[in-house]
Amino acid sequence: MATTIAMLLALLGMIVVYEMMPVATSVRSRQFDIIRGAARHDDNLGLPFWRLALKPLGSLIERFLPGRWREKVRQKLYWANFAGSWTGWNEVEFWSLSIAAVAVAFVFGLKNPLTGLLGAGIAGFIPYAFLTRDARKIERAMGREMPDALYLLAATMTVGMTLPDALRELADFDSTFSNWVRVAISKSHGGNLIAALRTEAEFSAMPRLMALATKLELIETKGAAGSVTLLRQLADDQANDYRQAAERRAKELGTELMFPILGCFFFPYLIVIAAPLFSNIFALFARTN
Repeated sequence: MATTIAMLLALLGMIVVYEMMPVATSVRSRQFDIIRGAARHDDNLGLPFWRLALKPLGSLIERFLPGRWREKVRQKLYWANFAGSWTGWNEVEFWSLSIAAVAVAFVFGLKNPLTGLLGAGIAGFIPYAFLTRDARKIERAMGREMPDALYLLAATMTVGMTLPDALRELADFDSTFSNWVRVAISKSHGGNLIAALRTEAEFSAMPRLMALATKLELIETKGAAGSVTLLRQLADDQANDYRQAAERRAKELGTELMFPILGCFFFPYLIVIAAPLFSNIFALFARTN
């Protein structure tokens, strides 16, 4: 106990000293420095102390953690950033946070190895659970908004507007899909917008977006003839896919809710009810013996 208190006081002292020290900060973003052609931007500027403390784990993560695990987290971080959470994080920093949480929880539970392992598992899962929640919210919003956005795109092209101009008009709306289109427009730098959409869709690793980018490339190649019809057909396909996915999630909802209900309500209720009963039975047998 004394060792734990000493470690906490030492950590508190380090934080106080760090906050009192003058730290160089920058008002320029990394993107500004890249566009300006300046020297390498220091991504560590402005990071809080606890995130800087995770940096030493980065080399170990890059060396030993399987690439598919890092790629899966990178995809979730991509969508979570649209929700305004986990901004500035990458997959290496995220896994460093998870491993640090596991280590801290295990150290505090060393007196009871079983409790330490259980606490370490829970501590390592909590960041991933929050990340998955934020990413899933944006992914579902994209699937829900995509059909309406394509219908609107088709209606805009009906008046003779080209596909890139129609996409720029669509980007002015306030929606998750419009935000994604704005990101692609900013990365196109005034060049080929359809190619930028294709690149962004591949980076997001969302199958529906990659299918959309492929169809938009086909529409751009085909020209104005039949473009509106293809967009409407694509919107119908996206709406059907979203409806089928929603129906599938509704069927799986009962199975997904079963384990939280059992773990958080049924078993605790059973323990509360059965514990006094078994206590009385054991006491009765003890008196009999």
